[in-house]
Amino acid sequence: MDLVISDEQEALAGTVRDWLAERTDLAAAHADRDGEPLVRPEDFRAAAGLGLVGLLRDAEGGTHADLALVVEELGYAASPLPIGQAGLVCRALDDTGIGGDMADRVAEGSELVVPVLSEPGEAHVRASAAPDGALVLDGRVAVVAGGLNADDLLVAAVGPDGAPVLALVAADASGIGRTARTSLDITRDFAVVTLAEVQVPAGSWTAVAPETVERLGDALALHHAADALGAADRLLAMTLQYVQERRQFGRVIGGFQAVKHHCADMAVDVERARVSVRAAARALDAGDAGARRLRIAEAAAIAGESCSRVAGTALQLHGGMGFTWEHDLHLYLRRVKTGELLGGTPRYHYARLMELVA
Repeated sequence: MDLVISDEQEALAGTVRDWLAERTDLAAAHADRDGEPLVRPEDFRAAAGLGLVGLLRDAEGGTHADLALVVEELGYAASPLPIGQAGLVCRALDDTGIGGDMADRVAEGSELVVPVLSEPGEAHVRASAAPDGALVLDGRVAVVAGGLNADDLLVAAVGPDGAPVLALVAADASGIGRTARTSLDITRDFAVVTLAEVQVPAGSWTAVAPETVERLGDALALHHAADALGAADRLLAMTLQYVQERRQFGRVIGGFQAVKHHCADMAVDVERARVSVRAAARALDAGDAGARRLRIAEAAAIAGESCSRVAGTALQLHGGMGFTWEHDLHLYLRRVKTGELLGGTPRYHYARLMELVA
């Protein structure tokens, strides 16, 4: 499998990196926001204007490998924008045909819709039949990235016959509660979403194959891994710069062999994560369900552990400076550590991997 990105993909990643450098304000993460969301609607609209949100639509011709590169840059910049989640929703709406022109509105940035899926091992949202082909949703999803800012939610639930359904509901609909989720990561917004007898009219929901929801969950797990990869890559760059400037005992600390070894280990971990993430993205595009499950499990497990090690080593090599609130290092460390728990922990994905290869 060729894991080298094309010239077009390299240009895409470079363009997104430059754009995010101008749009991302890490001072907002440091500040006491008093519940104010980090995502600015104008930034989401601008991302949509660049074609990033609708990247997976047939008209755009993008791939999951392309979108993973975009998400990697979001992690590198520590951006709060849920572009990956919105991109997956946009494609899901096209595939299922629900929501009328909602996919168009998401792609153009006028509506933000994020997926609401239970984490592995948690109870699923329940769906029951209602008159006139409507559906009633009940349940609780503990972590929804971008859920505080969303205008609508694409909810995965278990239908009355045990089959999965996807339902599009307004975020302010009767019966929906959204509570800001306090997490270690302060560069992104998370919400707890509760649904109590939420009415979904006919035309805004559809029964889907189990493979559809599983594929969506796998894609989300891939994007969590890609985001952590980007953050780890930024930590490596920050650390290399720091050890070449910090002096101790009359020389830069980067000249000490022990420090060189730690930096080399960080670089190996970043590349290990990068290879696994790119392989998973290619498998997601290929459409082979068995290969997809295997590569996603590998990426989530390997990238989760590797990026976490990079974050820990970066903190140690920065010494006391790395522990200060003013330094940006802790923002990336928090992001990596939180991402390690989203979409299934490395332990969960290693267990899944063992089941797949046994």
